Amino acid sequence: MTAPLIRLEEVSVEYKGFKALDRASLQVEPGQIVGIVGESGSGKTTALNAMMGLAPISEGEVFFGEERITHLRTSQRRRVWRDMQMIFQDPSTSLSPSRSLAASVAEPLIAHGENAVAARSRAAALLELVGLDAAMADRSPHALSGGQRQRVAIARALALSPRLIVADEPMSALDVSVKAQIAALFSDLRSRLGTAFLIVSHDLALMSAIADRIIVMKRGRIVEQGPASAVVEAPTQAYTQRLRAACLDPQEVIRARFSDTEHAA
Repeated sequence: MTAPLIRLEEVSVEYKGFKALDRASLQVEPGQIVGIVGESGSGKTTALNAMMGLAPISEGEVFFGEERITHLRTSQRRRVWRDMQMIFQDPSTSLSPSRSLAASVAEPLIAHGENAVAARSRAAALLELVGLDAAMADRSPHALSGGQRQRVAIARALALSPRLIVADEPMSALDVSVKAQIAALFSDLRSRLGTAFLIVSHDLALMSAIADRIIVMKRGRIVEQGPASAVVEAPTQAYTQRLRAACLDPQEVIRARFSDTEHAA
């Protein structure tokens, strides 16, 4: 039986007596898209940070495959980060304004020993993979739209061929139609590359369109999780029901958002 790609077992994160994450257990299987939804302050980002070693875990365990990675030192964690990359809400977090798009995408490859020529060729291919023209490779990030910058950030995260990408609100700052395009890109990349995605979002309707599983969080706790269709169509918890009601008709919203995805953002 194949081990989950990543799993949290009863993980808590505490800041000055406040539990930002309270005994959370979740897992992502290889090649899955899993969405974590909830309101601001629900613990979604803290769960991602706990996985990446960016939050102090006070109890519980984190495993990547069969390896326990709960308290690895930074030098040890770099090996894991090659297989587990992160995408942030603001692409400028990972894109230097002084670097060309190709240089930003190629940087992780060069850092891991790839020669500059091969790294640039790989960067151009990755830009095309995420729906950008390779002719844009020499542009700087400030010349792009928000959606285009997020595509570049995704290309950079893919540079080392990770098995898992964790994404913290990667669509929240984008226009409605652009959100749908980026969501469709995640789905396409999963199909083409087999990459697994764990995506934090406020948008239950959008997550239901692309996720295999949905995890619902409230005040640091997981209150519901299961197959996306079951969580959206027949939620068992009052909190999830309220999130669903806030989407009006989720299927109608999904149809509207995916009706105009012909042009790259």
